[in-house]
Amino acid sequence: STLSNNKILSMFIHTTTLPSIAAALLICTSLCGAEDPIDEPASPSPLKGNRIAIIGGGISGTFTAKYLAEYDARGRGSKKCLIDELDIFDVSPPPFLVRSPRGNATIQSSADPRPPTWQGSRVSTLQLNDGNTIELGASIIYSGNKLVVKLMEGDPDNLVKSPPMSTGKKKNPDIAQSDEEKSTDKKIPSGFGIYHGMNEWLIKPSHYLPSCIPKFLHPILKKILQPLYFLWRYSADYFRLRHAVKRAVHAFDLIYELLEDVQHEVTFFESPMDIWDAVGLRSVAGISFHDFLDGLGLKRCEELELDKSAHGSYGGFWWIPGCLRSELVTAMTINTYNQDLNQMNGLVGLVAYVPSGGELFSVEGGNYKLMESAIRQATKIYDTSACPKLPVQRIQQHQKRITTVVSGENSMEIFSADESLGNFDIVILAAPLQQSRIQFLMESPMSMDPSVLHPMALNGIHENPDLEDNHEKSSSQLLNNEHGQLAFASPLPPSATTPYTSVVTTVVSNATLNVTHFGLSEKEQWPRSILVSERGKLTEGITTLTILDFEKGLMKTFSSEVLTTEKRNILFGSHHALEYVQVWGGGEKEEGGKYGGATPNFDGGRNSESLPFLLYDGAKHWGKGNAGSTGPALYYVNSIESAVAAIEISAVGAKSTAKLVARRLGLVNPASGAILHEEL
Repeated sequence: STLSNNKILSMFIHTTTLPSIAAALLICTSLCGAEDPIDEPASPSPLKGNRIAIIGGGISGTFTAKYLAEYDARGRGSKKCLIDELDIFDVSPPPFLVRSPRGNATIQSSADPRPPTWQGSRVSTLQLNDGNTIELGASIIYSGNKLVVKLMEGDPDNLVKSPPMSTGKKKNPDIAQSDEEKSTDKKIPSGFGIYHGMNEWLIKPSHYLPSCIPKFLHPILKKILQPLYFLWRYSADYFRLRHAVKRAVHAFDLIYELLEDVQHEVTFFESPMDIWDAVGLRSVAGISFHDFLDGLGLKRCEELELDKSAHGSYGGFWWIPGCLRSELVTAMTINTYNQDLNQMNGLVGLVAYVPSGGELFSVEGGNYKLMESAIRQATKIYDTSACPKLPVQRIQQHQKRITTVVSGENSMEIFSADESLGNFDIVILAAPLQQSRIQFLMESPMSMDPSVLHPMALNGIHENPDLEDNHEKSSSQLLNNEHGQLAFASPLPPSATTPYTSVVTTVVSNATLNVTHFGLSEKEQWPRSILVSERGKLTEGITTLTILDFEKGLMKTFSSEVLTTEKRNILFGSHHALEYVQVWGGGEKEEGGKYGGATPNFDGGRNSESLPFLLYDGAKHWGKGNAGSTGPALYYVNSIESAVAAIEISAVGAKSTAKLVARRLGLVNPASGAILHEEL
């Protein structure tokens, strides 16, 4: 109800004290005299033979490997160098193994070559024959993304910031521009606009950057005039949303502090929901972004929404105050997640809006270099540590499609079709469960035949419902599960079964945008990025259009479906060249499409409930007591995507999972949780 939503928002907006866990830790550190343990040099322990498999070589998988290397090589006392092998399996080859001078080679993304119907990492970069690089998936990094920024600081020679939406090519300052180039340069697109379809614009650069202003002044004046224009256009709503975003940024700052803490048991989060709960964001993740904005008191303009404006003219003018929710916020969520405000939850909506107030950038040469660097840094950590040298490299990457994981009493065996890839102590799934196409099976302690396998209970078990209605029956008369227990596997939450949203990336060259079609005059400057409203998405069939190189007509679009030749001709002219199409998902009509997708379907917060990071604990299953290092284990990094998805969020999931694994192996030893829980 609206009342309950308002109560939730009141708790989020007006709470001035730190969340309970963060506050308790600060108090405990001050009063109990807790100090960071001294990093004393220690002799490496004898080899323990721990083998860890990571399934997925994207941001989640490679960052997890890097964090595990840090915990293992920099452990305390005898708990050090306990991991013999870190094997990363992915359908795509490691990027640095396939990079080569292009020449006239076939254009391919950093995720190629990969099996048909497998999309690979959602962070991938296209390299054209002329050296231009284009982000096919996650394109933008925010300066407040502390985990990504820290990784870049650890590899400054290879990870260099470049302007967002750049193509990785730099102009040679020693080569003078021709008169034709200078003339073209004056027309280079700048800023962004929101296209409403039917020749109408809600916002365009000429609203805040008049054409009479010289081009060289645009970068400076844009930083001044654009915020002033938004402040005037959206008035109090602008401040309300900025205040909520500021609170969310503060909450994320607390998350970073809690992730770094390895002394207190309560900072080892068992699930993503525990993270959001610890910093006061859990309730926000459980409601739609529309309901969240209602609670903030933001104006809603129904005439701009799809069901109200699919036909007929909006009739607004740039000098008339606008509607922040239905204009800028809607356009940003469609651009980032291809979902409207009813589909988004409050948390992911805030995350989508956060970059509007900070520095944005990409990695020069491609964001996929983040994965490459994470593995390089992890390898360097071991090479420069006191860990003993092994006959094989500790960290290895393999291009393999994992089809089956089978858990026994002491280890998990991984298969690629009929090929066994070995036995591992811990397996970490670093890809969306519903996209993995992996069978997770286990042997049963009650079975006389170990070849008889059963589905792994990935969400724990619950009691036999027959127990409630059959109190007078003995246990022998009640139905047992396959393990002889009066319990059954709990069903997976929707966040682990609902297909991801479909997005298609299209790259074209030699394109000429149709001025008449978009309702611009010949003298008007094109925006660098064209976002769309709900109606604009419906009429144009795209969610974003970015002009990468105006002179070469190099452009990129995101859309819900593959653009037809007719649609491309309308947008880009009949002489455009289709360079590359990347389909992220696409539903069951595309072969393998139901297993892909760009971002989770958040369903207005109804899919925010997540799986735990630890999906299966062999110690419990085989009756060896509480969770610990006495049995195999399966972890799930991408569980964190149930409420929000972004490059930085994947890094947070990787850090959380690696921390739990480090505790299981004894690489970190937090204080007893019982006392601290009582203090909380």
